[in-house]
Amino acid sequence: MPDFSSYLRRGGLALVALGLGGFAADYGYNVGLSRLLSTHEYGDYKVAHAFAVFFGTLVLLGGDRAAPKALAGPLERGELVQAWEYLRFYLRLSIALSVVVIAVTWSASFLHVGTKDPLHHHALAWLVVSVPLLAAGALTSRTLQSARRPVLAALPWRVGLPVLLLVAIVLLARAVESVSLWQILVLAVGVVLVVAGGQWLLVRRVALPELKRDPRASEPRRWLATSVPMMGFFLVTLTLAQSDLYFLEILGDEREVGLYAAAQTTAHFLVLIQTTVVGLVAPLVSTAIESGGRGERETHRQAQRMMLTGLLPAAVLVALAGRPILSLFGPGYPQALTVLHLLLVGNFVWATAAIAGLWLQFTGRGPLMVVIAVATLAVDSVLNVLLIPDYGMGGAALGTAITLSLAGLTVLVARHRSPRL
Repeated sequence: MPDFSSYLRRGGLALVALGLGGFAADYGYNVGLSRLLSTHEYGDYKVAHAFAVFFGTLVLLGGDRAAPKALAGPLERGELVQAWEYLRFYLRLSIALSVVVIAVTWSASFLHVGTKDPLHHHALAWLVVSVPLLAAGALTSRTLQSARRPVLAALPWRVGLPVLLLVAIVLLARAVESVSLWQILVLAVGVVLVVAGGQWLLVRRVALPELKRDPRASEPRRWLATSVPMMGFFLVTLTLAQSDLYFLEILGDEREVGLYAAAQTTAHFLVLIQTTVVGLVAPLVSTAIESGGRGERETHRQAQRMMLTGLLPAAVLVALAGRPILSLFGPGYPQALTVLHLLLVGNFVWATAAIAGLWLQFTGRGPLMVVIAVATLAVDSVLNVLLIPDYGMGGAALGTAITLSLAGLTVLVARHRSPRL
């Protein structure tokens, strides 16, 4: 039976420390933005950020999500040629699709505003330029994760990116009399470029010191058959997390977009814990499943216990300290306290089911996870349409809490009924 206890314990402690530091830095950056920008501009920035993250994932077609399954074994065995062929395929694919996304976005934006002057375009037309950089960063991060280097995988994005962004906007605020949204957008793209480049250097040093090619090791059809369902599930869940902002922008008071974004950023702490634990466990799942029996059950149990140990105290703490935390954004932001509490409920249930969902994906039940996610998004969208016109951001949060809770329970039931474990 493979014993992953020491790896989980060491990696868990390190990633908890990184997660806390990274969340503090990211929160500081968002608080700084809310102080420098109007509520409406802050909402525009968050919408643009959500847009860029979504397409940064889409253009990879799940190559980052499937990387632990495809790369953990070859990297452990020193089969660097196969690992490089995998990365090369998805890097080229993401660049080609990114060009299409950028071209379509700017064309649509030009048709909408009727001018080539970039200052008149929405923030998402600026941040879409970061899509290939975000994609490359996600893939390199997953490569380090697959090589069981969780700290190096998380450090650049969890801590490095928000710290550099925070430092950049502080320096900008001191250098100019009035900070504009477009200046922050340019800074954001520049910092993403620096972090993505730095992490690629880490991959070259730690995981892939050689980049030898062998086309015979390339298996794009098999890779895509695994990665596309994973991408579908992740994209739908990502859309679910971001759709409230879009629906509020269309159906609600635009001022509430910024308030909702502050509550969502705060509740994201639970999502950070979820992704941290999943990232730590993912490289172990294939080996655990191959071992079967007691080894698989023990790994699953340890992962689930680690998830709950992180989620429960964090949810209680954020819920109790919600008002002073939201007040950091500005005097009007505590209005979103109820939104924060509702989002914490939904995020908690959904994150609790993340380990079960990971096992379902790695045991060939990826299509089922996609179906659950699509159904969840459909229900959430209907609830947004019904609730936002009358209840605003509170209605959006209530719909999300209901749908995420139902989805999490569905995943747990599906995992319980699985023939494995």
